[in-house]
Parts: sequence; structure tokens; C-alpha cells
Amino acid sequence: MEIISVIGMVLGVAVLIYLTFKGINGFVASLVGSIIVIVSSALPFWGTLTGTYAASLGSIFGSYLFLFTIGSAYSELMKKSGAAESIANFLFGFLGVKATVAGTLIITFLLAYGGVNAFIIIFAVYPVAVPMFRKANVSKLLMPAIFLYGAVVLNVVTPGAPSMLCIALSEKLGVTTFAAPTMAIVLLVLAFGFGIFYFTWASNSLRARGIGFVPSESDAELIAGSISGKELPPIQLAILPYIVIIVLKLVLANSMSASDGINTAMGVGAIVLIATNYKYLKGHIVEDLVTGFLSSINPLLLTAALMGFASVVNACAGFQYFMDFAMMLADKMNPYISAVIVTNVFSGITGASLSGTQIFCSTMADQFMSLGTVNPQALYKVVGMAAMGMDTLPHCPTFVMEAQVCGVTTKESYPHVLVMTVITPIVLALIAAAMAIVGLI
Repeated sequence: MEIISVIGMVLGVAVLIYLTFKGINGFVASLVGSIIVIVSSALPFWGTLTGTYAASLGSIFGSYLFLFTIGSAYSELMKKSGAAESIANFLFGFLGVKATVAGTLIITFLLAYGGVNAFIIIFAVYPVAVPMFRKANVSKLLMPAIFLYGAVVLNVVTPGAPSMLCIALSEKLGVTTFAAPTMAIVLLVLAFGFGIFYFTWASNSLRARGIGFVPSESDAELIAGSISGKELPPIQLAILPYIVIIVLKLVLANSMSASDGINTAMGVGAIVLIATNYKYLKGHIVEDLVTGFLSSINPLLLTAALMGFASVVNACAGFQYFMDFAMMLADKMNPYISAVIVTNVFSGITGASLSGTQIFCSTMADQFMSLGTVNPQALYKVVGMAAMGMDTLPHCPTFVMEAQVCGVTTKESYPHVLVMTVITPIVLALIAAAMAIVGLI
């Protein structure tokens, strides 16, 4: 029966990945995958769906409701006020056309670190980046990789990142999001340096092969220079809420839990944004807040549904084989190296770094810490980096959405995503593990 359970678990994961890649709603895909696991493991059907799947879904939904909704509302205000566009315009003007690729990466990272949701950033930066990409003749095939690398990888590497992944991991391990500062700074320098090098090299390589900027139908207005047709706030007003959030994150790091600190900083940032940019939000503030709140529900439900599926997998007999394998790796190899492998598998299963991290926290974190040889700060950084590896396989919903927005195919743009948001984070995670092993934390 246990062998059948293992086969069913693998089949459930495969079906989840396949359905998601085919564009089936993530909630539906997770439910189908869960049913396969339940039936193959002879688990109580309704008892598992309502007592395990639904209970886990509800718990995650409730735990992250305000992190998602407040962050999304702030992001919507940044977009509708023109503040995000103003910051992007300023930085592009400062860096110039020659630094188009590096500028797009830096702008994306800064907006993400300032709390703008990764789903929102592309809508703020893309309209400003298109004319610059055209002038520099840079292929848009690089765009999804640039947005994902800047908004997710660089953001999570940085100390104090307002990422749900970092918050979940820090609270489970009892550390702050500023943990392992030496490791974080080294990884950030490496990640930034390699990011700029790769994207610059890739753009030059594509151009040399005759692959340059190719506009999509929706780019005509952007290329003509009519990006929004509205007055934008001056840079000092646009960036003030961003500065407030960064300062509050630092001030509250040791006096509140990670989630409470981020919620407070983002909430105050939203209030400051409304107060200082009221002229640009007047007449639609409530509408923007409601839009922001509601737009966060689908990503939150998807994350919670994937965790519901993970809880069903965790309940089946076959999962114990994987647990035993992971702990064997920790015993035979090194716990940090084992953590890199295990977390990547979890993220690959769900197609989301947050879900992969949550599964690690709920199933493996306590066992790793009980070994007595693992530093919680080092484990925080190692797992955080590892979670961003196999989460962006082709079925990753964020990648699919960004490719659509950029007007490029997933097939043609994915090779760059593979290099920068799968292979690079895994390499960085292994570097973090090596630093942890030698005590450089």
C-alpha cells in the first residue's frame, strides 16, 4: 500500500504541474492533485478534504490575509498615483539608454524592496521600459527574466526584504528578516553583479544574432511616448513613502514580529502616500484601495490552495519516504546542503517559493533545528535562497503572466528565466550553504 501511496503522490504532483502549465486555475489543479493523493493513499475522502486540505488552506489564507491585502493596496496606490512610474522615469533618465538593461533591473529591485508587489511591478515598469528597450534595441525576450530576478531573487537576498517568504521563514526559525547579515551582503553583491553581467551579455548576444526589439501590438502608444497622458508626482513626493517604509522596517525589526512589522510599515507607507500624493489620487482613493485589496485575493487563494495540497501530501504514507530521504541526506552529507535539495523539491512541486518555504517550515524545519549543528540565521538564508530555485519551472504562474504582459512567448523567453531564476538561485543557495558550513554568517 505504501508503494501505491508513493506512486499516487508523484502522480498527484505531476498532474498539478501539468494542469497549472496548461493554464488551469491553481485552486482547481490543487484540488485534483489532492484527490489523486487521497484516493491512492486510501485516506478518508471527505475527512481529508475538509479536515486537512480545507483547514490548511484556511489557516494560510488567514495568516497572510493582511500581508497580501495591505501590500497590494499600497502597490495599487503607487501605480494609480503615478509614483512608481515617476521613480522609474527618474532612474531611467539618470542612468540613460546605454544602461537600459541594468536600469530596468535596478528599478524593479528598488520597487520590490520598497514593498510593491511583484504582480504589480511589471505594470508600473513595463510602460516606461518599452521606449528604452526600443531605443537601445534590446530584445523583450529578456523582460520576464529581468522582472522576476529583480523583484524576487534580488529582493529576497537583501536584508530586511518585505517578502512573504522571508517573513514566514524568519518567524518559524525565530530570527529577524535582517538575519545572517554577512552572508546576505556577500550574496547580494554576487547576485547583483552577475545579474547585470548576464543581462548585458545576453542583450548584446541576441543583438549580434539579429534579435533586437520587436514591439507587440499594445506597444505602439508606449513607443510614441504617450505612456499615461497624465501628470506624474515629482520624484521627492513619489519616493517619500518608499523611504518611510524602509526606515520603519529597520526601526521595528527587533520590536515586532516580521509580519507585524511589515504590515505596520506598509500601512503607514500607504497613509503617507495618500497624504503626500493626494493631488494625484483625488477622486479614486477608495476605488484604488478596494481594487488593491481584491486583486490580492486570487494570488493569496492560489498560495493557500497549494499549501492545502501540500498538507494532503504530508498526510499520505508515501511522504514519509521523502522525509526519511531528506534526513538521510542531512546525516550523510550536510544539513545545509540537504536543506537546499529538499526546499528546491518543495518549490518545484508547488511552482511557488512561498509555498515551498511553507512546506519546509511545517514538515522539516523542526527536525533540522533538532540536529543541534544548524544555525537558525544561516538556515534562514540558505532555505530562502533555495526556495527560489525550482519555483520558476515553466508552470510558474508569475512567469506565465509576465510573459503575456510583455508580449513574448513562454518558449522563447524561458531560457533566460531558467538561467537567472532557477540555476542562479540554486548556485547562490549552495554558496550560502558553504558559507554556513565554515561559519561565515
